[in-house]
Amino acid sequence: MTDRDFKIEFETLVKEVVAPIFQRLGFKKNGNNFYREINEIGQAFNVQQSQWNSKDDKTFVFNLGLIDKETYSEIYNKELPKFPKEYDCEIRLRLGHLMNKGDKWYDLNKRTDLLKLKEQINHDLETFAVPFYEKYSDPKKWLEFFEWKYEPLTSPIGKFLILERYGQRDKAEIFWNKLYNEALTPKPSVSEIHTKNGEIIRTESEPTVNKEWVGRLEDFAKRKNVELKITPHNSTLPKAGRTWLQKLFGN
Repeated sequence: MTDRDFKIEFETLVKEVVAPIFQRLGFKKNGNNFYREINEIGQAFNVQQSQWNSKDDKTFVFNLGLIDKETYSEIYNKELPKFPKEYDCEIRLRLGHLMNKGDKWYDLNKRTDLLKLKEQINHDLETFAVPFYEKYSDPKKWLEFFEWKYEPLTSPIGKFLILERYGQRDKAEIFWNKLYNEALTPKPSVSEIHTKNGEIIRTESEPTVNKEWVGRLEDFAKRKNVELKITPHNSTLPKAGRTWLQKLFGN
C-alpha cells in the first residue's frame, strides 16, 4: 500500500509541467486538452490516460494533432468545433513517433521518482513537441509527413486533399488509385488457435470486397475528377476481386 495520491500527482504534472509549456506558446487549455490557431490551421495536444489505470498505477501518453479549417470543412461539410480536440485533426500522432520510440507511455506509480518524471516530461515536450508545432505551423510542410517511413495517422480523404491543396495533385491521384485497387483485391483474413498440445491451427477465410467502401472511393473520385484505373490483371486477383470486377465490367 502507499500513501501517495497518484491522481493528484498526475494533475500536478499537467498543471506544473505540461500546461506552462503550451500556454507559453499561446495554446488554450480545456481539461487535459490544449489548442491554438495560427491563421487557417489549428494545433491540438492531448494528455491521454490509460483506460486500465488504477488508484495505485497510472500510465499516460501524449497525442499531437494538426488540422486545416478548409480541409475539415470539405470533409465534414461543417465548421470546426469551438475547441477542437486531437481526434478532430487530419494529422495525428503520438509524441513517441517523433522520438523514434513508437508508442511512448509514461508511468506513475510507487516506483516513480516524481521529480525525475517531471524533468523527463519537460525535456521530451521541449525537445520534440514544441519544435514540431513551430515547424508545422506552415501547412505546406505537412507534405513531408507522407515521405516519412511511418506516416502519421491521416484519413484517406484528408491525405488526398492535403496533397492536392499544396501542389501534389498527381500524387493524390496515385494514392487514391492505390486505395481503390487495394479495396478491389482484399486479402484473406487468417486466424490462429493455440491448442493445449502446443499445436497451432490456422484458418483462412475467403476475402470479401467491401462494396460500401468501394462505392465511397468511386463517389469521391467522381467528385474530384480522378480517373480510376484497375491495375492488376483479373487472373491474379483473388476470387472476391474477380467476382466484383465481373459485376463492374461484365467480363
